[in-house]
Amino acid sequence: MRIGWIGTGLMGAPMVARLVAAGHQVTVHNRTPARAEPLLALGAGWAGSIAAAARDRDVVITMLPFPADVEAAYLGPDGILANASPGTIAVDMSTSSPALARRLADITGGSVLDAPVSGGPAGAQSGALSIFVGGAADAFERVRPVFEVLGSTVVHHGPAGAGQAAKLVNQALVANVTLGICEAYAVAEAAGLDPARVHESVRVGVAGSPLLDFAWPRLSNGDLEPGFKVAHLAKDLGLALDEVGDARRLPGTSLVRELCQAVIDALGGDRGTQALISQTQPALPSEGQR
Repeated sequence: MRIGWIGTGLMGAPMVARLVAAGHQVTVHNRTPARAEPLLALGAGWAGSIAAAARDRDVVITMLPFPADVEAAYLGPDGILANASPGTIAVDMSTSSPALARRLADITGGSVLDAPVSGGPAGAQSGALSIFVGGAADAFERVRPVFEVLGSTVVHHGPAGAGQAAKLVNQALVANVTLGICEAYAVAEAAGLDPARVHESVRVGVAGSPLLDFAWPRLSNGDLEPGFKVAHLAKDLGLALDEVGDARRLPGTSLVRELCQAVIDALGGDRGTQALISQTQPALPSEGQR
């Protein structure tokens, strides 16, 4: 397929690399052109603008950080909807707002799919992502060959916005499990246990998970580099809370969002989500307590 791809960051770049390797004709655009250079060396083409990436394509895919970026990419005068050819299917693989996904599908009569992913950079590199799809069934079937290059689990959850809503379920799980891992690591550390031996014991029981296997060794090594950025988790949890509204209380998710913001304030938003470990440190005494 002729694919236009917008956003070649931590997740977008390995996904594009897989599509190029599978023989698709991929033209990429990124706000920072230098980040696309490794993909051009693999055989991807370069588009100097979003408009250029959207023209004369079978599929246009976005993988962008925030809903505002998605909205600008689709609805701006030089955006996708103003420049894509008739019959083009657009796919937003960012984690974004279900309401925005529904709005884009309504504007286009169903030619925009929402298809956020889970699996991190490792899953993107290996083609083992889980892809949560919302939107028209016929559009989904047309894009399925692209999805099958990128993911090992591809589920169509329903109409527009359903893919984004399902991804927010995933993010609520990720958030609460990540905090649990950080707190458990803090318990092990405070008790003077060998973190490697603790990991060996707990990973095979009911507490084991791929997220535990990712985060625990990094905590042991003091490695706060991102598999997933804490700023993006904070954004996703805000979207989840907005989607639920007053229908449910989400105390754990609300707490993790607050703690993510504390990490952002202290360390910056580009740290990995395992940087929540910083919130288990004892507070410094106030001036009056010293």
